[in-house]
Amino acid sequence: MTQILPVVFDFLTEIENNNNREWFGRNKNLYESALTNVQNFGTALIEGISSFDASVGDQEAKKCIFRIYRDVRFSSDKRPYKTHFGLYIAPNGKQSGNAGYYLHIQNDMSVLAGGLWSPENKVLKKIREEIYYSPEELVQIIENKEFTSAFGGFMDNDSLKKPPKNYPADFQYVNLLKYRHFCVEKQVANSEILAPNFLTKCIKTFKLMLPLVAYMNEVIKN
Repeated sequence: MTQILPVVFDFLTEIENNNNREWFGRNKNLYESALTNVQNFGTALIEGISSFDASVGDQEAKKCIFRIYRDVRFSSDKRPYKTHFGLYIAPNGKQSGNAGYYLHIQNDMSVLAGGLWSPENKVLKKIREEIYYSPEELVQIIENKEFTSAFGGFMDNDSLKKPPKNYPADFQYVNLLKYRHFCVEKQVANSEILAPNFLTKCIKTFKLMLPLVAYMNEVIKN
């Protein structure tokens, strides 16, 4: 059974406390051991997800994992390294702009997430038009009892305070038009991640996200 090993959190704990190039250079073997474990887990995860979403079956785990190096050019936070591993599995890859499945591993801040984060403006416009003219399909997905029990509603990061321009405030589902992101998430504890059944839990959770991911990718495609 493929599983996340303690070395992953060993590295993440250390990089939280020693976020500098000198420490990283001396301990790169610890990072590489953790990365290899996450990559192996990712390979098994892609295989599991592709059993119900064939559109991601050709993805390689190493290409789904985000770089550990932070872009500090325009940030006041100059720490050079991220303190988490992020793995995004989506049709045509993590930079495709497609909806997909995201595993975020961070000490006491890990999540399983899915959907579409920060779509470009033309895609966001298409989604809002689809919601406005044909809201039933998305509403049925997000109001499904099993879906709401697992995730609640969409993450409301950066939501608009008012309806977007040219949309009426009295539209029945106007709150859906205010979202900039169409993602759901489920928090997971360190102990859950290290458990032997975490891969099974991931696959089960991501399968619940499939209708949302498929819906968003269909809107993007059309």
